[in-house]
Amino acid sequence: MKKVIRFSRAFIPCAVCSSLIILSGVFALIFRGLNFGLEFKPGLIDQISIQQPAGKTVTSDDVREALASQKDAEVKETGSGDTAQKTFQIRLGTADRTKSGEQATEVLRDLYAAFGKENVQEISTDYIGSQFSTTLVKNTILLVAATLVLIWLYALIRFHWDYALGAIIALIHDSLIMLTFVVWTRMEFTTTTIAAILTIIGYSINATVVILDRLRENVRKYPDEKNFIYLLDKALSDTLSRSIITTATTMFASISLFIFTTGSIKDFASALNVGLISGCYSSIFISSGFIALMNKIKHHGQVDRTKKESFTLETEV
Repeated sequence: MKKVIRFSRAFIPCAVCSSLIILSGVFALIFRGLNFGLEFKPGLIDQISIQQPAGKTVTSDDVREALASQKDAEVKETGSGDTAQKTFQIRLGTADRTKSGEQATEVLRDLYAAFGKENVQEISTDYIGSQFSTTLVKNTILLVAATLVLIWLYALIRFHWDYALGAIIALIHDSLIMLTFVVWTRMEFTTTTIAAILTIIGYSINATVVILDRLRENVRKYPDEKNFIYLLDKALSDTLSRSIITTATTMFASISLFIFTTGSIKDFASALNVGLISGCYSSIFISSGFIALMNKIKHHGQVDRTKKESFTLETEV
């Protein structure tokens, strides 16, 4: 018989630890704010391709140095890291759309002077207004909220309401932990970050559903077992190896992405690694801890009702 690990002993310490981490993220978000990426800021976005000179590699710092005359120019390397040709995304903050064309011309002029006209190619030029940026932020919040609601409805159909609520709390926990990581590391908050959060939401609910399935099976299999916490610990123990192996194998791929890529893909992999660890942790300690708490409240309510009914009968007699 497989040994039952007392995970329930760590429910409260883990809840306190997670709360402190998330509160630190909220504190940082209020006083430092998110480091919004190019997609969420108004201004000019230039996509530039630069042919690498013989015996030299052009980096983001080189491009930034070439654009020294452009104040607050943000340069980000994109693409797969081709050694022969590299692509850079250049952003210049401006609220005046009429000046964007002039700025794009100045950017090309500076790059031509630094790397040679024959080595520089403009792929695209776009202008993002402040209204569009604000709309994009609002749509991002609505997207994550809608995803959580739909997953909650799925869990509600499949499980009891307290199981479903525990699963959603775990997903919110994972999203906030990833957001805390992004805020404290000053990683750019881009559409890639949103993709990482949505990916982890899907991963985490899958890991949580496996545990909830085993818990429901244990409750049905041992109807005479009055200790719900024991059944919960048993479900967590039975699925522990699966949770660890699944997380580890997934992290092999995400760590490889982090090591061997650059730019936005590297940021995606970094956020994904944090989310994978948080997803495994929350499916074991956060959602299960909430379910244990709800069961305790429900049990005390039943005991109180039983005592009240017993007292009423004795009074009538």
